[in-house]
Amino acid sequence: MHSIDLSAIDLNLLVVLDVLLQERNVTRAARRLHRTQSTISHALARLREQLGDPLLVRIGGEMRPTPRAERLAPGLAHLLRSLGRALAEQERFDPATTDRVFTLAAPDFVAAAFPALVARMASEAPGASIELVPARRGVLRDVAEGRHDLAVVPVRGEPVDGVRHELVSALDWAVFARAGHPACARWGLRAWTDYPHLRVRTSSEGEGPVDVAARARGVVRRLGPVLPHFLLAPPLLARTDLLLTVPRAVLAAVAPRFGLLVLPCPLKIESIDLAIHWSARLDLEAPSVWLRARVRDALREAFARPTTGSTRAAPRTRG
Repeated sequence: MHSIDLSAIDLNLLVVLDVLLQERNVTRAARRLHRTQSTISHALARLREQLGDPLLVRIGGEMRPTPRAERLAPGLAHLLRSLGRALAEQERFDPATTDRVFTLAAPDFVAAAFPALVARMASEAPGASIELVPARRGVLRDVAEGRHDLAVVPVRGEPVDGVRHELVSALDWAVFARAGHPACARWGLRAWTDYPHLRVRTSSEGEGPVDVAARARGVVRRLGPVLPHFLLAPPLLARTDLLLTVPRAVLAAVAPRFGLLVLPCPLKIESIDLAIHWSARLDLEAPSVWLRARVRDALREAFARPTTGSTRAAPRTRG
């Protein structure tokens, strides 16, 4: 048996051989493959050398296959068809019939986008469900390794290998306080420093944007309680003189329910870019593409524009 080194076989040569065995004519094969006759002849010469067989022999003005070529023809045609189907095949995904449970890692305030997201899923994928899990430290590595379908977190620092992202909204900063808060009568940077500040512990390390901005202005804020979640803040703000400085979208949807005022931030703090993150491995996978589109639409509906009626008129900022 003549040993064949498959690593030396060019797939294009097998395509040429398949067409030659069907056409038995170099000119017609060249026309069908949109190649020159010399290219087809050269490919046939390489195949003869690699396979150790003439493959096609000119007899009486036409090319006839050798016995080995006749045995090879059916298997070769089947192999190329199977390979073509394998390369073209994508995961079959039908939202209407799927029962997948998708996981979305995000801070708790992203729940503001859940009503729109759940409504879309109920309409398009009634058997599917989504689970919101905390965006803990290392969440982007979890996304890259497939432990979460998506993460919705701010873009920070250097990108993580194997993770793609798409910006959905730039979140500006505001200060939340109860209606009638004494600071409102003389709102400004001095009033901001006179009252204790509620804080929410996030997965980020080091000094946060608020303290960085305060230090740049040469002021120090009074530190109050620390909470594990943003959505625990409104009832506490409503019953105390605490202040909370966070991106406006974090509490804009729930502020009216607790009678909270949304005050202009007296510090200059760069807006936060909120983004959807997913594994690069799933970039073209149908379920991931479908889920990203629905999450994107829900987030933009919740955060990309001010929430009508979510704020009360705030007093003019004074220095």
